[in-house]
Amino acid sequence: MSQFCQIEYVSSDSDIGMPCGKTAVAKCADCGAAICSDCCVECCGDSFCELCYDYHVTHSCVRKPVQTDQRTQDRTEAA
Repeated sequence: MSQFCQIEYVSSDSDIGMPCGKTAVAKCADCGAAICSDCCVECCGDSFCELCYDYHVTHSCVRKPVQTDQRTQDRTEAA
């Protein structure tokens, strides 16, 4: 793991990124980037960078609420 955070910040009008550069405290469980405490998001016992966290929550997080079909729920309650 790198000693420094590998997350880069880019403004919307530029292609040049500015590295975070703070001391790394963890490694992203998905992409493997070194991340500092400010760039680290923890979920399901793992540490993620913000981009990987968004993907994790959308696709594989076991803590997200179960989505139910409202029509199915209405039929069940009416029975």
